[in-house]
Amino acid sequence: MSLAVEARHRRLAPADPLVLCAVVALGLLTLWVILAANGNVWLGLTPLALVAVVFAMIRLPLRYSLVGLAFLCLILENPSEGFAMRLWASPLAPLGAVMLQHLNLTIPIPALFFSGLDVALVFIIGIWGVRRLAGVDVDLRGKVAAAMPLRRAGVICLATIGVVWAFGMARAGFSFGNSLWQIFRVVYLPCVFLLFCAALRGPREIRPLGVALMAAALFRAVEAVWVRHLFPDTLIMPHATTHADSMLFADAFVMVLVIFFERPTRRTLLLAATTLPVLCAGMIANNRRLVWVELGVSLLVIYAITPMTRLKRRLAQGVVISIPVVLLYVAAGWSHHTGIFAPVGVIRSVVDSKADTSTLWRDLENYNLYSTIRSNPVLGTGFGHEYLEKIHLPDISRSYALYRYAPHNSILGLFAYCGIAGFAGIWFMLPLGIFFGVRSYRFARSPRDRMASLTAIGVLVAYLVHCYGDMGLGTWTSVFCVGAALALVGKQAVATGAWRGLSGFAESLDARPETTIHP
Repeated sequence: MSLAVEARHRRLAPADPLVLCAVVALGLLTLWVILAANGNVWLGLTPLALVAVVFAMIRLPLRYSLVGLAFLCLILENPSEGFAMRLWASPLAPLGAVMLQHLNLTIPIPALFFSGLDVALVFIIGIWGVRRLAGVDVDLRGKVAAAMPLRRAGVICLATIGVVWAFGMARAGFSFGNSLWQIFRVVYLPCVFLLFCAALRGPREIRPLGVALMAAALFRAVEAVWVRHLFPDTLIMPHATTHADSMLFADAFVMVLVIFFERPTRRTLLLAATTLPVLCAGMIANNRRLVWVELGVSLLVIYAITPMTRLKRRLAQGVVISIPVVLLYVAAGWSHHTGIFAPVGVIRSVVDSKADTSTLWRDLENYNLYSTIRSNPVLGTGFGHEYLEKIHLPDISRSYALYRYAPHNSILGLFAYCGIAGFAGIWFMLPLGIFFGVRSYRFARSPRDRMASLTAIGVLVAYLVHCYGDMGLGTWTSVFCVGAALALVGKQAVATGAWRGLSGFAESLDARPETTIHP
């Protein structure tokens, strides 16, 4: 009898006042959002969904939160990137505006000079810090630390950004507002890379990262095809989605080819047969020349570092046999780049500035950047300064006010603003990542590890091409793809024995790891 009374008393016990207040506040907030949205119930559920997401982020390992956030950043529309030339918007556009641009552009409150993504990243960092202080090991189980040189390179990158910024402040003509835009283009990558180092366990994360990359690329490819269907005229809509999608498509394409190369089975052949046509359709619909350059250079690098197999030998034979035909095809279409000769037009527009005004603009801009580098090659101009315009280009400040602070060629731009010393500090983690990727591939003993290394190398090479070709710095696609790739190869290097610290590095140079015979 006493047990029944005690159970009834527990059921009737008063609720926690804090919980009750939180529930009431959430209900009132939901009601206010519904009224403000003119009765839109789905929009009114946003606070509830946000609370559920926050609760899940607190409870789950950080890798789930970070991979999910990366996937959102790859598929959401960034208003500043001019998605679909601003002629069409998907139902996800409002969420993209909240996540990927400053909130004060969506909510008219000047103090909200940060984005929803900034809030999410700070929240993830806070969760990581609280868990470390409290001794919670949910993110440490089965974790492999990334190679120390790569992590130090990320920290050096952040420190160098601060030094270059301070140097720019000390010089006359410094523009604080424009310097912030320059910093935003370089500061997120090392931060996201270090977050991935803290969140990912090791090489096993290639599967969720690969699934997220492929799903996002297919999503944007289908979106590009649909937009091109709505706007088939390239004069009205030159590009279906964004320039950043060039890197996304190239990365996913390389990953599928790497998977088939390492495991040439019916299953991987089916994967290639179902995904590559969709990605190709997205590339064609988006109408960006650089995607083909990124894909071609990435595949050439991967071809150079992989061992000769029967598949590679047949590809090489096919290329050699087709060279005369390709040369005749290019020669025939060099001056008639329409119809079946359209690919020749793309090639000519990339290499011949006389054939394309966009290429001519970049050549002249590159000369101005080169002139700026010559004026101060060691220290550069510092952030907050324009590049020198030795050749005066047409004024495009109305459509792109930052064109002298954030040029198309991101690599030469960094040289101009940071000098050789600053460029080395900011850029060092990228060649170091490729170095660890190549060594990890050499030491890898399983197809999964080899696929991870080759895919990461392809991502990094595509990023380098993208940065040299057209404004690759600072896009969320490059930040999350490259940040994840760097963290992955850093952990891969330790897991495979490619990096064993200073004491074991000399031994690893002479080590001959067990190799697997490729088909």
